[in-house]
Amino acid sequence: MNRKLKILLIGTILCCFNLNLIANDYNKVLWGLKATVDVEIPGKWRGENTSVTMYKPGAGFTIGGVSNIYLGKNFYFEPGVSFFYSQYRCDYSIGTDLVNMIKNPKIYKLGIEVPLVFGYTIDFSEKFGMDVFTGPQLRYALGGEMVIKDQEIKEEFGSTVDLWEIQRRVDCSWKIGIGFPMNQFTLSFEADLGITNLLKHEISFRENRIGLGLSYYFK
Repeated sequence: MNRKLKILLIGTILCCFNLNLIANDYNKVLWGLKATVDVEIPGKWRGENTSVTMYKPGAGFTIGGVSNIYLGKNFYFEPGVSFFYSQYRCDYSIGTDLVNMIKNPKIYKLGIEVPLVFGYTIDFSEKFGMDVFTGPQLRYALGGEMVIKDQEIKEEFGSTVDLWEIQRRVDCSWKIGIGFPMNQFTLSFEADLGITNLLKHEISFRENRIGLGLSYYFK
């Protein structure tokens, strides 16, 4: 594990011992704001008995609102609505004619994200606990393009390619994660595992991501 990540995780745990939990012990609905920083990990293009790495990892973020609904005995339901932005690049090392025509484009998307997760708060002590959560997440891309930088290709085909001729706008993934409540904040480590085949052709492709989130809940 990266040394800086280890230091961050250890520091987070130590902070939890010195701060009061907000884990929904108010037995009511909590409203809040949430932001995440994501690493986009696009999967391979998969066909019959074969798979090809078409994309390089990228980055993204989300920002929006959440609602923590207490269900009893440390269980909760947390729906949310967020604006997302994501981008990654084509793997230009592939040598087919098709990819060389559009080599090294940046693919970006922006839209609405709706996570619908269920969680459980593990209370280790009065001042230290951990949230474990999972559930489906829906995404709808309001916009997105494949941006080409190669000057010769731009002159012949233009600077962008209609991404929606290749991919679908609607995506469903399965979210898993852990969170560390600290007063009115929760720091979370999350992963989204792609379920939907985003390609409109016979081959399949799914998007995955990992992220670091920070939530703030209003009392």
